[in-house]
This record gives sequence, structure tokens and C-alpha cells, in this order.
Amino acid sequence: MRVLRSMALAGISLLAISAPAFGQTADNSEDEGFNDDTIIVQARRRDESVQDVPLVVNAVTSEQLGKLNIRDVREITSVVPGLSLVSNSNGIGSSSSMRGVNHDVNVSGNNGTIQYYVNNSPASSNLALQAIFDISMISVERGPQGTLRGRSTPSGAINIDWRKPNMSEPGASISLTGGSGHTRNVQFGVGVPIIKDMLAIRVAGLVDENQGNRVFSVNNTTLPKVKTEAIRASAAFEPTDWFKAGVTYQGMRFKALQYDQVESMSQVVSGFALPAAQQSITANIAPFGVPSLGTSPAGNYGTITLADRKAVMFTPRYVETNFQFWQWNAEVNFAGQRLIYVGSDTQTQFHPTTNSDPGAIWPTLVLQQDTRTSSSDRTHEIRLQNDERVAGIFDYVIGYFNQKGGSTTELTSQTVLEGYAPIFAGSGNLQLFKVANIVNATPIYLAPGTGKESSFFGNITAHIGEATEISGGLRRINFKNNALGLYISCTPATFAAGSCTVTPNTNNNYDINKTVYSASIRHKFTDDIMVYAATGSSARPPVRAIGNFSIAYSPLELIHTTFGAETSKSYEVGFKTAWMDRKVRFNATYYHQDFQNYPYRAAGAGVYYVNINSSNQANRSRFNFISAVPVKVDGVEAELALNPMDGLSIGTTLNWSKSVIDKSAKIACTDVNKDGIPDTAVPTLAQMQAAYGTEHLAQCGAQGSATFLPEWSGTVQAEYNAKLTDGLDGYVRGLFAWKGSTRGDEFNAYDDVGTYGLLNLYAGLRAPDGSWEVGGYVKNVGNVTRLASGDGSPLDSSTTLLRVSPGNPLPFGSQTYSSYYRGVSVTPPREFGVSMRFALGAR
Repeated sequence: MRVLRSMALAGISLLAISAPAFGQTADNSEDEGFNDDTIIVQARRRDESVQDVPLVVNAVTSEQLGKLNIRDVREITSVVPGLSLVSNSNGIGSSSSMRGVNHDVNVSGNNGTIQYYVNNSPASSNLALQAIFDISMISVERGPQGTLRGRSTPSGAINIDWRKPNMSEPGASISLTGGSGHTRNVQFGVGVPIIKDMLAIRVAGLVDENQGNRVFSVNNTTLPKVKTEAIRASAAFEPTDWFKAGVTYQGMRFKALQYDQVESMSQVVSGFALPAAQQSITANIAPFGVPSLGTSPAGNYGTITLADRKAVMFTPRYVETNFQFWQWNAEVNFAGQRLIYVGSDTQTQFHPTTNSDPGAIWPTLVLQQDTRTSSSDRTHEIRLQNDERVAGIFDYVIGYFNQKGGSTTELTSQTVLEGYAPIFAGSGNLQLFKVANIVNATPIYLAPGTGKESSFFGNITAHIGEATEISGGLRRINFKNNALGLYISCTPATFAAGSCTVTPNTNNNYDINKTVYSASIRHKFTDDIMVYAATGSSARPPVRAIGNFSIAYSPLELIHTTFGAETSKSYEVGFKTAWMDRKVRFNATYYHQDFQNYPYRAAGAGVYYVNINSSNQANRSRFNFISAVPVKVDGVEAELALNPMDGLSIGTTLNWSKSVIDKSAKIACTDVNKDGIPDTAVPTLAQMQAAYGTEHLAQCGAQGSATFLPEWSGTVQAEYNAKLTDGLDGYVRGLFAWKGSTRGDEFNAYDDVGTYGLLNLYAGLRAPDGSWEVGGYVKNVGNVTRLASGDGSPLDSSTTLLRVSPGNPLPFGSQTYSSYYRGVSVTPPREFGVSMRFALGAR
């Protein structure tokens, strides 16, 4: 069965190479270049210039999103070295990485190393990483978060702010993009003040279509397709100077038909061939050593390379997700103080139908895993903070946060049962003749569960003179989870009737308290030179990985599926400077972070282990086991921005991040030769049973990185604007993003990647006042194809063998068949297209 996580569903700068966003900056000049004083963020719950915040805070405005033709949040990684945002192919959330550690929703659910926020409300990665539209700003805050904003996270936060209604002026905008890969993107926004300076509304919408990963199957002519449709409406009410309130609703529907890309194993293993038992017309069936008659089910569909961007699946993966998101807020100002409340409610319906045979081993069978998940999540935050500095020295924020969510999942997993009938050969020898391949559908039910998080927090900042400030904060958190567990061969109806039995050790109930802290000191030698130091901690609740659907766990299976809360401590020092009348800006930060109980997840298709299936039969399977490991991370983030002349902006960023798992850690592994080093060869079931005894897997000494990303990465950006006539400006832009060599998984010899770079180019015309723009773009100009991830062994499928002789239909063995292909993913292909934007009135 394929991996399934318990479905809770739940500083590198984005360089300012263009004009600031309307309504977000000091003015609307088109020539601000890299002057970040014009970009205002609320990293510390009050308006501050990016250059004044003693943290690595990176922001990109709506104008910049448009200029780089960024149509979903994942694309910001092209301008943010060291950040990885990847939607999982199964449609369940994302795998995200920042500052050297990974957040995979299949392991951590909504308790990620990175927390997403929409208009200051915590949001699941599912919602945040869909196509974006009518955006005011996206900001990235690096390092531990939690004493000021929402939830505790060790690596940082990504904040997505939607445009708010304009209270005084009507306005409208529309943008259109058409490109290769069947790319069609239409966005609009219309805002109207109903009662000037008192009541206003804004409506925005999106239709986005493309071919997703643009992988096509050699065994199916259906084209890949991804479509997102969304509508958003918001209202703002400010009847007096001391009170204001607002409400926002967004409905979004996401549909996708996609194929999983593969590569021929012969491309990475010279002379690769399937096991002899699978090539032969006869195969020995363990444990009886009785030959069977029949042919190998696996098909060879020709040589496939990375550049081919091909799959062999006979049916595509289908994913449909529907979101209903509500948010409401209110603010009261009194006696120089502000009382602020923000609440949200998210309802998600999630339905993927996943092809369980991506290696096309069974060409005549349709094998799918059908999943239906319903989840809900509600948050409340109330905080009190000063508007006027207390005693001329102090700023403070105190508050309370509460989150409650739950989900239920119905899953049907299809597997293969092979039926054999005994016959006697002419010499009287017993043989088994295959008479049928049977698709067996097993219902699996993840019963309703509820997770709660509540916390009290506070932060105070002391301003010592005009140049120095000291800040510190605390948050006391209660994590509580009540999960009823996983039930195999169970449906909601049989569960309600009380006839289901819970799979042992799948309930993951806890009730724990943790305290996190933050502290920083900042000193400004001049208005243009600042140094700072900061420290902070974080905590995440216990982990329980679900997806190993064995009906009997061994002790090591328990150790590598369930463990306690993660904690971390971080330290960083940095400086932010501007020179030559702010025509040059140079910022740099060094950080160090220590993790305890970090949930390290096995890469690729996972670790081989002995699985006991629902027929109580042992077979060889793979699962992405998790291991609690200590991790140390060191990194440097730096940026240099130049405005050497009017109209010309140049910027470069550099990221180095190295994460190392402590050698004292033990990780789940395949180790049939018992040398303590993970095996690279694919074991047989008999080999594992002989080596492990009563255990189902092995564990080995850890080594290498906690994430599978390059240590070095960077970007170079440039833009030149020229006045062509009194009413017409022209521009050219370039973005070059590079990644250093990647070792990948230490135990996978076939996922290493050399250094490479991707170049994007843009050119066009626009009105000097920004009211319209027409341009063309080419992304990945050189059509560079590089491996992003790759399995270390071929795709495979396990079966249960049935003796179908009269009176003896019970299972008697198992067999695992391998594919000629391995699963891979690669860099996006070249895309070219045109875009147009038009705006009237307030943007």
C-alpha cells in the first residue's frame, strides 16, 4: 500500500526589483528599486520597515509578483534560495523546507516546521499553496516563531496578505496570462466604498488552468490537467476612529489529473534486469519451493529518460479539493492601546484517487487507492498591545490563542490476490497453476479525532535611547489530541455498529504543556547601519505516522512510527546596512539551531520491511518510517542590492545551510547483512525474515543531512526600465536561480544532482502610472532538466497468494513483483507566454 499520513489537513530576501505594492508602501513611485524602507511589514505586530526589523524578514509585494509572473506561492522559491515548497503528488499538503530542515505534512500534519498564515490566521499548506490572486504582500519570517504570531514553529512563517477593501476610492484590476503547457490564468479584483470612509467591499476571483507537472503517460492518451477556481469577497467597516471590523470569505476548488514521472532503471543501473523469478515462465513460491506456471506481470514500455517527462501509469492520479474559508476581525482603540481579535474557520473536502501501480506492473488491472477526507479547523486570537509607547520606552503585546480542528478519513485500498490451483505434472510432481488475478478492496477508516492547541503569550520591547532596543517574549502552550485511531477492514457504517477493531498503537493521544521563548537585541550605529543578535526556542507536539497498514507491529515499527514532542533552540547574529544614499544595500545573517526529537522521514519510496497484511500474510513492503533524531543546523543568509543608475536595479542573494543528524541517532533502515549500514540492494522477503527474526525492519546509525536539498543556493536578479515616450515605458528583467550540488539521501546512490541554474527572462511595455502593462516571458530559458528526487530502487507491488483448490481457499504465500522503472521528479520544463494587466482607480 502507498504511504498515507494521518490527515489532519490541516534571510533570503525577495528583492525589491520593482515598484512597491499600492497601499503597502510609502508612495507609489516606480523608481524605488531596492529601497526596502518603502516595504512595511508587521513581523513584530506593528508597522516597521523591513530594514529596521532585527530578524531576517523577506517580503514581496503584489507588483513584484506580477512582474515575475508568479502565479502560486510555490514559485517564490525561484527567488528565495534555501526555501523549498513542493505539493505532494498524493494531494496531501506539501513538503516544505527552510533553514535546513523539512516539513512534510505526511509526518507532521499541520504542525509544521514552517507555519502558513492567511491575513494573520494560521492556515494549512493545502490552502496556502494553491494558486494565489489579488495579493497585497507575501512575507517570509525566518527563525523560530511563536511569541508574537499564532503558533510555535522552528524554521519560520510565511504570511500571505490578501488585498483589503479601499475605504475611500473605487478601483478594479484584471490580469491575463497565456502560455505553453495549456497555461491560462485570469485574475480580477473590484473594490467599492459603499459609504465613503466607513464601509467598503471587495470581490476578487481566479481561474487558473495548466498541465501541472507536464508529465504524459505512454499508456494513456488523457492529457494532464490542473484547474483552480476561486472567488473571494471581503467587507471592511470603520464607523468611528476607535473601532473597525471586517469579514472575508473565500471558496476555492482544485482539480487535477496528473501522472507520476518515471525513469528506466537501466538509465542508472547498467544492465538492469528484473529478478530471475520474474523473468522466468516458472517461479518458486516461498515457503514451499513449489514451481508455478505463468508469466511475469511486469511490462517493459521502452527506455524512458528524465528529459522524456514520461509516465507508464494506465490511469492518472485524480485529486479534487474544495475549501471554504471564513475570516473575521475587529479592533478597538482606547487610551493609547489596541485590542485586536482575529478568527477563522476552514472547511476542507479532500478526494484523491491514486493509482497504486505507478510502475505499470499489472497492465490488465486497475489498482487505485480512493480517499475521502473531511476536515475542519477554527482559530481565535485576541491580543492587547500599545499604540503609544508606555513611559516613552516600552512596547508590549499580550494575548491568547486557541485552535481546534478535526478530520475523518475513508480509504479504500486495492491490492492483488493471485489464485493458484494445484496440478500434477506427468512425472507426478506437484505444480501450482495460476488461474486468476483478483483485485481485493480493503476499506480503511480513520475515525473522527480532535486536536486542540491553546496558549498565552507576551512580548515586551525596551527602547534604550534612539539607537538600542532589547526585546523578549514567552508563550505557554497546551497541546491536546484525542484520536480514536485507525481501523482496517472497516467502514463508517461498521464503525458506528461497533464491529470494528482498532489497529494497535494508532490513536496518538496526548495532553502536554510546553513553553517557548524569544529574545533579541538591536543597535543602530546610524540610520543605515544596524547589528542584532537573537535567540529563540520552539516546540511541536508528538508525531504518529499512519500509512503502515500492518495488522501486527513489531517493537521497532512502534519506535519508528511514534515518538514525543520536538523541541529546538536557535541563535543568530546579523547586520543590515545601506550605503551611498541607499543605492547599495548589504545584509547578512549567521544562525545555528539545535533540534531534539526531530521527525526524520525516510526518503523516496521508503524502507523495505516485513508487512503483515489484512490476510494475515507476510509480504515485502515499503514505508516512509520516521525516526526521532537530534539535528544541528548552521547557515548563512546574505543579500546585496544595487541601484547603480536611474532605472537599473541589480540584486543577488546567497544561502548556505547545513543540517547534520547526530551520529548517536538510530534511523529505520534495510539491513539484511547486519552491518549497521543501510543496504542499497533490494532484499527478498526471505532475506528479511532470516535477518530480522521476530522484527519487521532494522535500524542503523544515522548520517548525513536532515533534508535532501543543496547546501548552497542563490539568485541574481536585474531589471532595467526606460522611458520610451511621455506615455510609454519599457522594461527588461532577468532572474537566474542556481542550486549547488546535492548529495540527496545518503543511502540512495541514484539521487545525487550536480550544480545547475535556471534562467527566466521578461520584457514588455507599460504605462508610467502603472495603469496597464503588456509583456512576454520565458521561464527556464535553457529548458534545463535536472533530477529533483529519485527512488533508489524500482517501483514494485506485493501480492498475496491463494490456494484455490476446493476446501482450501486460505492464503499460503506472497510474491513481490518489480517494475522496469523508478519514480522520479525533475525541474519544471521551459514555459513561455504573454501577460497583460490593467487597473483603474485604487488598486
